Amino acid sequence: MKRLVSILIALAVVGLSIPGFAGTVDKFKGGLKTVMMSPLNVSDNVKTETTNAKFMPFGLVGGLLKGGVYMAKDIVTGSLDMVTSPLDSIRK
Repeated sequence: MKRLVSILIALAVVGLSIPGFAGTVDKFKGGLKTVMMSPLNVSDNVKTETTNAKFMPFGLVGGLLKGGVYMAKDIVTGSLDMVTSPLDSIRK
C-alpha cells in the first residue's frame, strides 16, 4: 500500500509539472520531424534536376549536391530546434 501511494504521488508531481513544458514538446516534435524527413530532399532534388537537365549525368550530380546541402541545412535547423526547445519555457 505504501508503494502504491508513493507511485501515485510521483505520478501526480509529474502530471502537475507537465503544463509548464507542454509548449516545448511541439517545437521538439517539429525539429525531430525535420531531421527525419531531411533525406527526402536528396531524392526530390535529384528527380527535379535530372528531368530539367540536358545531359543527365550533370543533372544527377547537381541534384545530389543540391539535395545534400538542403539535407544538411534541415538536419542543423531541426537539431537546433530540438536542443533549444527547453529554453522556450524559460523565456516565457
